[in-house]
Amino acid sequence: MPHFAPALRPPDLSLALAELPREPFTDRFHLAVELVERYAGDWALALARELALAPELGGAASARELAARRGFAPSFVPALRGLLRRLNEDGALVAEGHDDEGKPRYRATGRAPEEHRAELRAQGLAVDPAIAPSLDLLDLAGGLYPALARGEVRGEQVLLGAGHVGLWGEYFSNRHPIYAINNVIAAAAALPRLPAGRFSILELGAGAGSASEELLGRLEEAGRLGDLARYEVTEPSTFFRRRAERSLRARFPGLPLTFSRLDIDAPLDPEGPAAGCFDLVLGVNVLHVARDLPAALARLRERLAPGGWLVGGECVRLFPGQPIAAEMVFLAMEGFVEVALDPERRPEPGFLTPELWQRLFAGSGLAPVELVPDLVRVRELYAHFNAGAICGRRPL
Repeated sequence: MPHFAPALRPPDLSLALAELPREPFTDRFHLAVELVERYAGDWALALARELALAPELGGAASARELAARRGFAPSFVPALRGLLRRLNEDGALVAEGHDDEGKPRYRATGRAPEEHRAELRAQGLAVDPAIAPSLDLLDLAGGLYPALARGEVRGEQVLLGAGHVGLWGEYFSNRHPIYAINNVIAAAAALPRLPAGRFSILELGAGAGSASEELLGRLEEAGRLGDLARYEVTEPSTFFRRRAERSLRARFPGLPLTFSRLDIDAPLDPEGPAAGCFDLVLGVNVLHVARDLPAALARLRERLAPGGWLVGGECVRLFPGQPIAAEMVFLAMEGFVEVALDPERRPEPGFLTPELWQRLFAGSGLAPVELVPDLVRVRELYAHFNAGAICGRRPL
């Protein structure tokens, strides 16, 4: 394989990202992102051969129809849909009409691009060894797909098993640049939306605390840690919550940090974080896994004080149907795909477009809705900038 050389980062992209810290958005980071996307594409090419998809796609078929033809488990359809999208983007398939559920049908083009995962992995790690968690998770998920297709395993049970806890910790770390950019953007969006003087924060789905660490670090740089009246860090997993508490208390001793469990799919808990008292509710890559997203947003609105902001740092699908590397992993998980769908507000599970996020926030009484950065402008310049923050305010 020749050395992978994607198009250069658009020079105007820096202007579109002007409200964000400059340090993460280097040419090296741009190349790393492109390499991970290409690696996911090559995994899709390899799986298309292993799953023998092409012979069944001489005539157009949707993911659901293809699964029926190949005898795949119905639970594999969301992951298969993601594979077909990726193969379509790479030119191995062409979209041709829709099935009776409105899902796209694809037909094989006869092109069979070669895949070069070993070479891509070597180049990626040479560019930045810190991207290893993205490549490792893609390998873990890709290796699982054939068994998922046969219905032999449950993706969530394998991917989230005890043997992979360390890998997830590395993936969601601020040392992993492909993920850490989500925390950087969310913190950059949150800071200017905090009120002058004292403020309180509620964080959702904090995991091991990488988003908390980033936000508190930015507050420290801005000289605002002394204004923090309360920071409620919530995480459903006892293991990750305790890990977050240990690391954050060590890094920021003396701050008013509390740690608790909060389920965004459950009604307000009268013994949990109080309603109407937070100036900021922050969640990084947690909102999109809500089973009933409009209901969850409405409940989170009630957590906010009048004038408070909900800031959702999210992996964002810039265009409808756009494949995203990380989705290859998450589409194998039941919790990611088993959500309530609505043709207008949430037509599919997983990552949403900027327009859908704006519609959901506004429909939940969070307005104005602001995107950080301006993703509508960004996508005109660069298609793989799949991270942003959606910010909505509870009216005064």
